[in-house]
Amino acid sequence: MKSPLSILYITAFPPNQKTAGQDYSRRLLDDLVSRGHKISLIYAEYPEHKIELSPEIKVLAKIKPAFKNCLSLPFFNPFFTKRFDKSILRQIQKIAANFDMLYFDFSQVHIYSLFVKHPNKVLMCHDVICQKFSRKGKLFLPWIKSCEKKLLCSAEKIITFSPKDCDVIKKEYGLDSTAVNFYLKNGRFDYEKSGIEKIENKFCFYGAWNRAENSAGLEWFLENVYPNLSASEDFQFAVIGGGMTEHLKSKISAYKNFKILGFVENPVMEIAKCQALVAPLFKGAGVKVKVIDALSSGTPVIGTEVAFEGIQDNSENPLFFEASTSEKKKLAQKFADILNNWKSISAKQKQSSADEFFERYNRNKFADLL
Repeated sequence: MKSPLSILYITAFPPNQKTAGQDYSRRLLDDLVSRGHKISLIYAEYPEHKIELSPEIKVLAKIKPAFKNCLSLPFFNPFFTKRFDKSILRQIQKIAANFDMLYFDFSQVHIYSLFVKHPNKVLMCHDVICQKFSRKGKLFLPWIKSCEKKLLCSAEKIITFSPKDCDVIKKEYGLDSTAVNFYLKNGRFDYEKSGIEKIENKFCFYGAWNRAENSAGLEWFLENVYPNLSASEDFQFAVIGGGMTEHLKSKISAYKNFKILGFVENPVMEIAKCQALVAPLFKGAGVKVKVIDALSSGTPVIGTEVAFEGIQDNSENPLFFEASTSEKKKLAQKFADILNNWKSISAKQKQSSADEFFERYNRNKFADLL
């Protein structure tokens, strides 16, 4: 093993289990500490979110996001500057030389890298932001791309979650980057030890429901796909994840065969009880962790092409049931057709798929690169 590093880790959200991105940060920090690296942390606050950290990690400061921070750098898009605090910047500049590496986690804190000199700056792109904004509308896209390029050019190393995102960064900005894998929440999934013998006749939705791309997809399903399900009363749907608005809760509650589970400590366990994860996504960028979580338990995914982005071998993977978005008017019927013609999958079949996925995916972590 190489000598342990001292790492200053700056992240845009409190590391915890609330969302997929934050959970990745939490797991990466734990992995780094377990390998002997010394971590000092600066993180940005987020309403009702607390940090979940190893006691070995030293918290140096908290960033308070505010729109007034954007006034300091008016030529940058506010997406990148809401967490830009000059006092935090001065602190980073003052102590940067004491660390072997500066790690900037999420694009929302990459702005600090632009003003800090250090030979080993790593920028983690949970999403490629120009791709994310291209699906929201192209009005601000040139501005976003200009800002993102300046920030990424300040890095010694750029990290993404998929070769596809690496290709986007190369195409848009001419920059090289390295892809790493997520941490599998349950490691090698074991149906026998988990006590899941009979797979229930139900399907699930999973996500952070305060994110528009997730809630919009679920509402679209209720309004467009559900009416096309034959014998719809025979289907059972579980909705996993926190952050749901009262409006969406009320809408879902009108359907007797939908059950809102909310935030759960082990979402993979709930996904494993289902025949498939349904992921009607139309916006967003990068690899969708909900899909990785499902695949880690051998659970198939019924989704749009956006849901499967960045995950290799889509076309030949027997767990992928893709409804193409090329013909938007026919998309709802394609989802309905997949569900109406579903053939039940046993726990034994899912175990075999989970084992294959574990062998292929449980490698290539960021900590392995150090």
